[in-house]
Order: sequence, then C-alpha cells, then structure tokens
Amino acid sequence: AHQWFGDNVTEKDWPHLWLSEGFATYMTALYLESRYGRDSLKNLLTVQRSRVIGFSRHHELPVVDTTEAGHLMDLLNDNSYQKGAWVLHMLRRKLGDTLFWKGIRTYYTNYYASNATTKDLEEVLEKVSHQNLEIFFKQWLFTPGQPSLKVTWTYNKNRKTVSVKIEQTQDHLFEFPLQISFSDGSKSVTKTIEVKNKMTQKDFPISFSANQIIIDPNVNLLFDL
Repeated sequence: AHQWFGDNVTEKDWPHLWLSEGFATYMTALYLESRYGRDSLKNLLTVQRSRVIGFSRHHELPVVDTTEAGHLMDLLNDNSYQKGAWVLHMLRRKLGDTLFWKGIRTYYTNYYASNATTKDLEEVLEKVSHQNLEIFFKQWLFTPGQPSLKVTWTYNKNRKTVSVKIEQTQDHLFEFPLQISFSDGSKSVTKTIEVKNKMTQKDFPISFSANQIIIDPNVNLLFDL
C-alpha cells in the first residue's frame, strides 16, 4: 500500500485510491491530447466511459468506497481508474483550464510526499476557484453510478424552435450541464442545458430546420444514454 499513499498509510486512506490511479489515468489521457490532439482525448474518454458504465451495471459502488476499506486490491477497478479520470475531466471542464491547473498545482504542493483525502482535494479546489464544489464531489465520488438519460426532442418549423425533454431514469438525481448539438446536415449549433431535476424541458430558437441531434458532442459528461 505504501506505493500509493506513503509511509503513514492506514486503512481509512484506502478508499481514496482514486487520487492516485484516477490522476494517473487522466494524466495519460492528457498526454495523448497534447501529443495527438483533442479528438484523441475524446475517443479515449468515450471508451473509458463505456467501461465505467459497464462496471456500474454489476457493481453499485461509489468511487470513494468504504465497504472495501480492508481489501485494497478490490479497489483496483474501473471506479478508481476510469471513473476517477472522468471526475477530473469534468472538474477541468467545470472550472476551466486556468483554475483547474492552478488547483492541481496547489494540491500537489500542499500534499507532496504525504497523504491526502478526497476532502483535501475538494477544499484546495474550492479555495482556488472560489466555488462551492460540495454537490459535485458528493454526486460523482460518494454516490454510486452516473446519470442515465432519456432524451426526446421535436422541432417546430413554424416557430423555428426546438423543444428538448431530458429525463433522469436512475435512482439518485445528479446536477450537471448537458450539451446538445443540433444540425440540418450543413449547419449546426450547440446548446447547453442545466439539468438537476427528474424531468427537464427546454426550448431553443434555431433558425434552420434541425433534423439531427448529438448528445454531449464534446464528450464532457459521464452518463448513460
């Protein structure tokens, strides 16, 4: 266990294993983004999202899993690696690159060569960003699963508006921004909908006759459609 947490590791630290493995997984993805471009990151995140969803269908466990605190090897799973990486990706998108990296550098400086918990990371990022991240950390790290969405939409040619309905079908409700891209084959526009309820409906004016949508076109949300 020392290779993950340092010399003073105790069993209470083990559920926060994602702080090591999730970081390692996401930093690898960021290298690919830097080396080969953003599409490489999106492709990798899409594959990792599928792994997280597949894992959650058989293991209803949060990332910070205290039920396996005494069994370190059982925590080496898709939650600690791929979902941990996805949490960091969503944090990066939520805070923006400048604040995200400032927070990560501060976190590294504060806890270099020592132990840290998920709460420690949250407090550092809150201080740097001046944002309350309690809901974000609670739902993505201490709550099992991820949003499972049912999305329906219609386009009104007379009013030139598109109406979108988003239903969360999982047990625990999440709060998140959902991007949807609307297209007619030659033109496209992307809108963001803030989702937090069981059912969310939003109407948008669109000048062209949309006949296609893409949910989360930039691959910024961990969800099951």
